[in-house]
Amino acid sequence: MPAHRIQLKGPWEVFPPQVNALRSDAEQKPETHTMPKEWRELFGDQGGTARFQRKFHRPSNLEPHERIFLAFSGIRGETRIRLNQRQLGEFDAQGGSIEVELTSNMNSFNTLEVEIDFDPGQSPGLPGGLFGVVALEIRWDDLQRN
Repeated sequence: MPAHRIQLKGPWEVFPPQVNALRSDAEQKPETHTMPKEWRELFGDQGGTARFQRKFHRPSNLEPHERIFLAFSGIRGETRIRLNQRQLGEFDAQGGSIEVELTSNMNSFNTLEVEIDFDPGQSPGLPGGLFGVVALEIRWDDLQRN
């Protein structure tokens, strides 16, 4: 059975790459964007570590045999993913897709944080950051269904 997809287009809070390492995130004002957007569209040629944050509710009416995955369809850069301040994984994303299961880590209301370290000068001509769709996928677990 195909997965049910919920696209996480927006709003995303985007914290640009830090120009001054002494500034904290508390001092930075995020911009609000609908995603996906390629790195250069957001930050030009500035490299560094940017943080993307999106809040969402847990999908309702889930059956015991359904599992929730976070799916990135296009992402490039050193990536760290957290849900509700819990580290879910670190990836050296090279432009393809990444999937992370969220089922047991979700609350009724969730905060997703994606940190991406990317240098456009090191990857000329290649898209960077969150340039593909980010979605929640609800999938059937046939082993638990029987």
